[in-house]
Amino acid sequence: MSADDIPHEDRYFRSLLEAAPDAFVIVDARGTIRLVNAQTERLFGYDRSELVGQPVEILVPESALGHHQSRRDGYVVDPHTRPMGGIDRDLAARRKDGTEFPVEISLAPLETSEGLVISAAVRDVTERARLQQEADRMREELIATVSHELRTPLSSIIGYTELLADLGSEHLSDVARDLLEVIERNAQRELRLVDDLLTVASVTHERLVLNTSTVDLARLAADAVAAARPLAEAGGLTLLLEVEGQPGDSVVVGDQMRLGQVLDNLLTNAVKFTPAGGTVTVAVRRDEGSGAGGGSVVVDVRDTGVGVDPEEVPRVFERLFRARHAVESHARGAGLGLSIAQAIVTAHGGSIAVQSEPGVGTTVSVRLPPATAQNSRDAGSSIPRSAS
Repeated sequence: MSADDIPHEDRYFRSLLEAAPDAFVIVDARGTIRLVNAQTERLFGYDRSELVGQPVEILVPESALGHHQSRRDGYVVDPHTRPMGGIDRDLAARRKDGTEFPVEISLAPLETSEGLVISAAVRDVTERARLQQEADRMREELIATVSHELRTPLSSIIGYTELLADLGSEHLSDVARDLLEVIERNAQRELRLVDDLLTVASVTHERLVLNTSTVDLARLAADAVAAARPLAEAGGLTLLLEVEGQPGDSVVVGDQMRLGQVLDNLLTNAVKFTPAGGTVTVAVRRDEGSGAGGGSVVVDVRDTGVGVDPEEVPRVFERLFRARHAVESHARGAGLGLSIAQAIVTAHGGSIAVQSEPGVGTTVSVRLPPATAQNSRDAGSSIPRSAS
């Protein structure tokens, strides 16, 4: 069908369409292209005669064809205006020569005498994506450089405070010792933040290295609970450890330091956001599952804290995201802990999930594949793993 066959469209409308800065593709309810503008020809490399009458999938990358049909059918059932930059991110389109490029797309439905037609505005965001990647790279390099420079003096401060703390009462008064503990505590806090920043930089550049060995998550959890107990008791909390199953059920192959970092981050969050009188529980169990593969070793960190609003739960793993209650209560933290935990768990071939209810509490569940005879033999190497 030619452009002249579109009902109620006149020369004025087509002139506006041709003058639009974005590519416009108008399709019917069956996904057949009815009309395109000059920008579409320039962007995709087709003549409009090659597009009109063709299914819109001619412009869709092969990797997206499988779900594009169902999504298009769903839109026809519930047509609505969808602006650019909405929930659909990482969209791509395909040119005549087969090359793919990133795009943003807006959709607008229009009822006509011949039925529903849909106007899709397509914008090439290749340059924007390139600039964003470059900005991200420069930011992460700056973070890594500054973090390295901060780590050295902080390590020196901590080392000297430990030496001073070993002095006897004839050299150090009780007041001075208390002040020294404050200095060391704050220096340790800053060092943890620097280490988190370095981990973020490693993850971003896919340089997260796993020094693998067999790791007993039950024992690792016990160490993490012991380390967190002073902070929990100072906050008036009950800290519990629950281990189910037989010895060996909780053994995985992984990086003990990195997995310890995950548990430390989860426990720190749980203690931080649980009011006095509450309980934080670390539970280690084996979940055999219903399929093949030996199930999972699961570590649940449960608290009776303030919880997270339902609309915020999907965002808790975003880097630098801080929930509303964290901002309002001025809780310390940079919003890196959960994103780092997710990156480490993913690099181990596992998964991490959050369930939360405001005023009731939060549960963070880490699932990791259990050790097998084969991967236990393979343990002990230093393996660069992508955590993206």
